[in-house]
Amino acid sequence: MSNRTETIEALQVSRRELLAALERLDDGGWETAVFPHDDQSTWTAADLLRHLAESERSMTRLMANIKAGGPGASPDFDLARWNASRVAKAQHKSPADLLNDIAAYRQELLQFMDSLQEEDWSKKGRHGTGNIMSIAEICSLIAAHEAQHTADIQKVVGE
Repeated sequence: MSNRTETIEALQVSRRELLAALERLDDGGWETAVFPHDDQSTWTAADLLRHLAESERSMTRLMANIKAGGPGASPDFDLARWNASRVAKAQHKSPADLLNDIAAYRQELLQFMDSLQEEDWSKKGRHGTGNIMSIAEICSLIAAHEAQHTADIQKVVGE
């Protein structure tokens, strides 16, 4: 199987599981604390969805930079600060807005993946974590990241 096929399958599975977990949240469940973000704050289910939406969109842009020959993230990029700022900036978005965002950003990711030539999958650049990663690895990371935070939400909804 190709990188693209395997990655699309992983993305489909992670998204199905995320949506199933989110469907089990009642209105109050969206504001339930589910993930200790840092020593000072805990993210709610809605915050995790804000984080997932923004991180997928930014990783797609990061990969476009790498595909075009760019370096990826700057060496001094502060991922924790960036994550916190993106979640804070998206506080005004409702769960419905966030669900629309993750659908739109997934389409952007899939369109980007469709644009890749075979040799593009191995192009490398710096991810926000500081690790040098290939486009294939970053695509896989998006699915794994979504699955990780889906598990955080599933703990709250009793799955």
